[in-house]
Amino acid sequence: METPLFVDQSEPPVVFISYSWASEQHKTWVINLARRLRANGVDVRLDRWDVRLGHDLNLFMERYADPSARVIVVLSDDYGPKADQRGQQPSGVATETTIVSATVYRDLGSNRVVPLVPDSGTVEGEPIVPTYLVGRNWIDFRGDNETAYEHLLRDLHEAPLEAAPPLGKNPFKGRTEAQATTAIRNDPARWHTGSSRGLVEVNLNQNSGLFTLGNDEASFTLKLQYPSGGTTGPDGPKLVRHYSDQIGDIGLVAAVNDHPGRFADLATLPMSNRVEETKPGDALVMLNRKGYWSLLLLDDVVFRSGPNGYEAIALMRYAIATDRTASLTLGSLPPTGE
Repeated sequence: METPLFVDQSEPPVVFISYSWASEQHKTWVINLARRLRANGVDVRLDRWDVRLGHDLNLFMERYADPSARVIVVLSDDYGPKADQRGQQPSGVATETTIVSATVYRDLGSNRVVPLVPDSGTVEGEPIVPTYLVGRNWIDFRGDNETAYEHLLRDLHEAPLEAAPPLGKNPFKGRTEAQATTAIRNDPARWHTGSSRGLVEVNLNQNSGLFTLGNDEASFTLKLQYPSGGTTGPDGPKLVRHYSDQIGDIGLVAAVNDHPGRFADLATLPMSNRVEETKPGDALVMLNRKGYWSLLLLDDVVFRSGPNGYEAIALMRYAIATDRTASLTLGSLPPTGE
């Protein structure tokens, strides 16, 4: 049974944003983040929008303690010191920290508070994390801004990129030692990687050439084959045959380093063939039946000695566009040393 992409919530997630007024640029960055989150279905509560003239600011901040709401703590360099010195220097950050930290200490296993490092020019080096948040996972917007935003949005909507797979059966139950060993060594999970990008080595002589990339709707089950009729071994041709059978549509981009412009519009690539053949330096563009795109680059084919002679091993890199866009380029792939 396929795992749902997300948990359908009857009410949108409610999120408060705790931040300092470090600079106008920083305030603008926070407001733009809040606007984008609201546009993507997150009910952001922000002092700028929710506290009017005559309203009680402290009452608004007390709502941060609501256990059903999340709190994003934006870690500009002045935020941590204000939070930790709340007993000596009163401030909005100090009041919010007093309220939020109490809820964190009451439920140490909770993840309702999300530390966030902004890309607003207010963080010089290593983020200064308030004491009550030390050891918590934080999200950094200073590098790949879009990836960080998607990560945050998925977390708030409880739509993880990779959900926990279903629990399988105990391979030892009801089996002899020999049967258990056989089951373990031939388990299909050996030929599956759940990441949305990475490096893979696929033995074309195993599992009928089947190997799955990604998870759930954003998964691609490759069917690969070493072309028959040639020499399999160190002197054999470095070729891999790809079948579209369990994917949907596939298209070839030959010698990608010489033709990077071919990725400008993936939707216009010829993708009518059931079979494509790649050699090192060629890429395969894939569109699965759920509308997700993926890019697969063949780096090399090596030959290793196996129980029945030499076996062809395909060394490949891949990336899956988890946002369902066709905006994949060579830069989407991990480097060879990752």
